[in-house]
Amino acid sequence: MILNAKFERAAVVAACLLLLAAIGGSPLALGKLETWRQETSSAFVKGHREKVVVSENGRVRLGQSLTAIDKIEGARVWDLARKADGTIYAATGDEGKVFRREAKESAAWTLAYDSTDSQALAVDVLPDGHVFVGTGPTGQIVDLTDPANPVTTPRLDPDVKYIWDLAHDAKGNLYAATGPTGQLWKLAPDGKRTLILDSKHPHLLCVAVSPDGSIYAGSDGEGLIYRVSAEGKTSVVYDAPQSEIRSLLIAPDGALYAGTAAESGGGGGSGRGSSLFSTGGTADAPRPPSAIGTSAAPEPPKPSPSPSPATTKSAPSSTGGGSASPRSSAGDNAVYRIGSDSVPREVFRARALVYALAWQAGRLLVGTGPEGQLYEVRDQDETTPIARLDHGQILSMLSEPDGGLLIGAGDPGAVVRLNTGYVASGSLVSDVLDTKLISRFGALTWRADQPKGTSIALQVRTGNVGEPDSTWSAWSPEQTDPEGSQAQSPPGRFAQYRATLSTRDDSVTPELRSVFLRYQTANLPPEITKIEVPDVTVADGTTKQGRLNLKWSVTDPNGDDLEYTLHIRKDGWPDWVRLGDERQTSSSYDWDTTAVPAGLYRIRITASDRPSNSPNDALIRERVSDPFIVDHDSPTITIATTQPLSATITLKDHLTRLVKAAYALDGGDWVPVFPDDGLFDSSQETITVAFPDLKPGTHILVVRTTDAAGNTGTGDALIEVH
Repeated sequence: MILNAKFERAAVVAACLLLLAAIGGSPLALGKLETWRQETSSAFVKGHREKVVVSENGRVRLGQSLTAIDKIEGARVWDLARKADGTIYAATGDEGKVFRREAKESAAWTLAYDSTDSQALAVDVLPDGHVFVGTGPTGQIVDLTDPANPVTTPRLDPDVKYIWDLAHDAKGNLYAATGPTGQLWKLAPDGKRTLILDSKHPHLLCVAVSPDGSIYAGSDGEGLIYRVSAEGKTSVVYDAPQSEIRSLLIAPDGALYAGTAAESGGGGGSGRGSSLFSTGGTADAPRPPSAIGTSAAPEPPKPSPSPSPATTKSAPSSTGGGSASPRSSAGDNAVYRIGSDSVPREVFRARALVYALAWQAGRLLVGTGPEGQLYEVRDQDETTPIARLDHGQILSMLSEPDGGLLIGAGDPGAVVRLNTGYVASGSLVSDVLDTKLISRFGALTWRADQPKGTSIALQVRTGNVGEPDSTWSAWSPEQTDPEGSQAQSPPGRFAQYRATLSTRDDSVTPELRSVFLRYQTANLPPEITKIEVPDVTVADGTTKQGRLNLKWSVTDPNGDDLEYTLHIRKDGWPDWVRLGDERQTSSSYDWDTTAVPAGLYRIRITASDRPSNSPNDALIRERVSDPFIVDHDSPTITIATTQPLSATITLKDHLTRLVKAAYALDGGDWVPVFPDDGLFDSSQETITVAFPDLKPGTHILVVRTTDAAGNTGTGDALIEVH
């Protein structure tokens, strides 16, 4: 088997080399012109993108520029917070450190707190300037207001091990979402602690405070959003199709946004890296983070119609129609908006994990993993990816007063700033086109919007192996004219383009909408793989052969349209005779055989790809069938009478075997008879019939026989009995 595979591969390579030699040397017939079209988001996202993003309506544009905010010593930046004076705090893992950075452009991150826990999960700044951090896996809340004198507050509860999120209200009350007992705690400025929600879930992962005093918390396991009113009444706002509510955000208009981060298959999980904690193997620790170790690339999300507020567990599909089991939607997550009417509406969906939400300049920002993709959602339904980090997860976001955005990333840890302008340049390398055959490549054109100061350049390369490697050609010279010109790449079976987008003004970006590459494969002839002609020799004679339905099977490597010419030749004829129309497109023919003599024939099928090619490039193939019989002649019958009363009947057919015979005496009923050897198995049979009871006088004997082609012959004789 291995040897056969090697031989097959060698044969393919040899064929490619021969075709290349033919293309580069003597003229070679070429097939019909084809066009490779790339003009949808699903086509563009298959390529490799560097500093470009693809919108849901298939626009390739430059991403917004990102600037690293100094180096931070952490594997994951779980949370960010800002003081009134501009000082930034970053809670990190996997060493449980909190860093601070003063509001200076040249400032560096300094260590504000080094926890004995492995993870600093949440950080929050109260209106009075107090800074609190929550940790895991021992569930500490630490006051970092004085960096030189951090104060660890008393434990909320001995069973609390993870402070997943912190938020505050206008009165200075601090709220903590915790695990593994799924509790929501309130810490008053006077130090009083109150358990305001004891859920049935292992973990409450996020908390947000509305201006009206309502407290919202999101759970794992069932994906519930809880609301605790200012009066302390608890209700469920929404039961999401996904199993984990990972992030909550209160927008300026008071609407609540909730992002989900259910793992592949819909299972719950904290997404906070809890498996990395030094828990001593406790069974209460949540599952490993969804983002770590996964490879599902996010797709451009599509908003869908509003889901019903009913607590159904059927997830709306990513196209907005139908429903599917939430547990079978592999990594399919969403952002829901719950407005003043309390009706949840889906505003974002992607095959990604929604880790962070932020509001900036009238738009919702959605941070995801595991591809570090940042999206914006405008007008509740217009979704566009705007940046892509080199890091695996966007774990936290913090809006800046000047319109910028700080992003806390993981894998590896970093804090980067999303600037308001676009990057200077970026590129998209397409997926690989397989033309199936060695091809010549023609015009490369594209459609784009190119504001003043922007440009787009395209290049092509080709090869004869599916994965680009050193055997491929170099990239062709850059083409900047969207009307296109001849692709300057050698012939090959595979091709790929690279689009480079650039701008000299960071306030505008070019938008690539579509790419078209024309190519023409080497024209190869059609192949007639089989000719089928009914074999009358195996028929039973019940149907007379007056027509033969001829069929043939043909393949064309180029997928060309084909036409056929048929010729017949009877044994003994000097040449072929055309049958039927000059050009027929059907791969079958119903032939009236009564219009030709009986005999042994062959049929020749000629297939041509002329309908798809010029006369000079068209190619043909012929195939001749095996011999077959056309028989519409009747068999003959010879009757010899003998004494005593009997007859010897000889049946003959010169083409096909005989299948049955019968006799009638004196105009009576037909009586079946059989050969002396008991079988109708040849074109000549002998049958002996005795008539021991014939009375004296003259009698008439009539015999008939039928051959396999359904032809019937008759014979008769007089029998004298004395």
